[in-house]
Amino acid sequence: MARKKKAEEEWENHERWLVSYADFITLLFAFFVVMYAISSVNEGKYKVLSKTLVSAFSGQPWSPVPIRSDTNSLTQTPVALPALPKVATLDPVPHVQQGQVSPRAHEPKPQANPEMQKIEAQMKALLKPLIDQGSVAIHRSNLGVVIDLNAKILFPSAQAQLSGNARSTLGNIAKVLAQVPYQIQVNGFTNDLPIRTPQFASNWALSAARAVSVVELFIEHGVNPHHLVAAGYGKYHPVASNNTAKGLVMNRRVSIVVVAPQNPSKAGIDPIMAGNISQRG
Repeated sequence: MARKKKAEEEWENHERWLVSYADFITLLFAFFVVMYAISSVNEGKYKVLSKTLVSAFSGQPWSPVPIRSDTNSLTQTPVALPALPKVATLDPVPHVQQGQVSPRAHEPKPQANPEMQKIEAQMKALLKPLIDQGSVAIHRSNLGVVIDLNAKILFPSAQAQLSGNARSTLGNIAKVLAQVPYQIQVNGFTNDLPIRTPQFASNWALSAARAVSVVELFIEHGVNPHHLVAAGYGKYHPVASNNTAKGLVMNRRVSIVVVAPQNPSKAGIDPIMAGNISQRG
């Protein structure tokens, strides 16, 4: 009995390879099914893809390209692809020295206006020394001619009383503005350093008082009061970061805007209260 039992334990199944072979055949069949599915092209989807690519890259009308079963013609006949549109390039942002008033880098090109061009040229010639030292920046936008003056050349810190040199500079500007029949808006701006004095409770009050001081001087020098507007924007329209000494200086400024008329043939329009007149970007 012991010998018979040992013989039964030593018996080996010689048909186990059929299981592995069946698995191999199943996997091989699945592989060929996948390959066949990949090689089959859906003509409808191909036409939709062709239309989408042509429209996206060239904007031209599309024409469907038939799918040929002849693989030789596909490999031998070159297909002309539509040219890609040109990519627009941006102008580099100008470098600004410490304490300078930054010119605007990305404003829309202003419309041609001979009167505005004349005023811009007069102001640039008048203020050239201050422009060269970076205390004044002048440019022309769709709103009109904008003259940015750094507050350090106009007011002592935390004050709205014009200095002697500031009165002289603004007096010369007023001589030109007195001959201008357009609206003139004076905007005051501050940095974000808090202020609370008996005279000014906030940066709002300080920026508005500075704008009013400039307007009053213009009136003294013959500028038509009906053409003048004073506005204070406080700390809320910075042109640079207030985290640096340079930014703090640049954000203390006054902007004088000679507003271009909506119709160049008409001399006067209502003042434009543009809150972002001196905001970059």
